[in-house]
Amino acid sequence: MFVFDLDGTILIDSHNIHPSNLRAINMLIEKNKRIIFASGRMLPSVRKLLKRYFSMEFPIIAYNGSVVWTPEHGKIMELRIEPKRAAEIVETLRDLKIHRQAYVDDKLVVEEDNEYARSYSEHSQIELTFVDDLAKLVAEHGATKLLAIAEPERLDAIVPKLRERFNDVLIFKSFSNYLDFVPSQTDKGRALRVLAEKLGFDLSDAVAFGDNDNDVALLQSVGLGVAVRNGTKGLKEVADVVVEENFLGGPGNFILDLLARGLID
Repeated sequence: MFVFDLDGTILIDSHNIHPSNLRAINMLIEKNKRIIFASGRMLPSVRKLLKRYFSMEFPIIAYNGSVVWTPEHGKIMELRIEPKRAAEIVETLRDLKIHRQAYVDDKLVVEEDNEYARSYSEHSQIELTFVDDLAKLVAEHGATKLLAIAEPERLDAIVPKLRERFNDVLIFKSFSNYLDFVPSQTDKGRALRVLAEKLGFDLSDAVAFGDNDNDVALLQSVGLGVAVRNGTKGLKEVADVVVEENFLGGPGNFILDLLARGLID
């Protein structure tokens, strides 16, 4: 089984899979290997991207592990930040004058039309849903994930206080300028274990690829964890193997080499 993160790992930009990665994945499909995608993106964003490249659908871990979905069963897990807490986070980010957005019922929801919202919409290929009061919305529905977007230095400066105040929510960077807020039980490794139990496969036989700190638990949960060279220091420290950068097709070249050497049957 092969598990792939998207951004920074098999994608060379927001929308395109590196040709080597695509070739390798298609060869794995031909060999009837199980393929799973594990991303911080929204579920609709992941499905939309994959539909451009493949005629079949795959199990997906979305929102950094808050949602697990399979083509056969639909959502088999969905975690949410509880409504009151989600509203408090939105209000805090609003007071700090930092862009905030919420993921509610697989919609990308914002209360301000600005460059951050538009850029993210382009990145994820998902339309924006506008509301007058984001805090009010999440106070009613909760949120699968919240996201703050700002300059990296600005986010770094506020993370310690945010983690102290909202210690029942996981807060981490998925990109240098993206700060994620997800339910405390959320991580890609836990989500993969839920998927393994549902579909009946052994994680010791799995290979996972990632680039960021949100992939640490994912790589630690499988038999072989692979980081790309452009990955974070923390991820490369826990990886079993470090391959070429995403823009060189590192994951795909690694798999193609294993196939050529007969190490994948």
